[in-house]
Amino acid sequence: MKRLSRFITLGARLFLAGVFLYASYDKVWNPAAFASAVAAYDLLPLWAVNPASVLLAWLELVVGLLLLAGVWVRPAAAWAALLLVMFMGLLVYAGLTGAGYDCGCFPGQEGGHAAGFGAALRDLGFLLPALWLLWRGESAPARRRP
Repeated sequence: MKRLSRFITLGARLFLAGVFLYASYDKVWNPAAFASAVAAYDLLPLWAVNPASVLLAWLELVVGLLLLAGVWVRPAAAWAALLLVMFMGLLVYAGLTGAGYDCGCFPGQEGGHAAGFGAALRDLGFLLPALWLLWRGESAPARRRP
């Protein structure tokens, strides 16, 4: 049973790392496009859009790298869960207002990914591995010095 738990933990960690690294890639290297997506939600004052979008992009990158490396897994999973809950709230808000703009979630796809209830459900699926890691996650074992 312990072996299965470790296997699930490793899978959850690597999956979530992949999601956050993939999501952050375009945001970090193309911050103007992500800032436009953040501005489309019309929730932040204009002066806060650029700093918030840069902070979110780099936070996603750092969380993904920590999860990939297996370092500070629980804190990284906590940040991932917090970000995902925040993103789900924004996506539900977009669904309630009927906004048809790009959610700014992932790179690629012509026309972007539509913000709304479907994207919120997708993020709920991403939240499950983060919650597993909060419950059962463990950092990579420290190396013993000779």
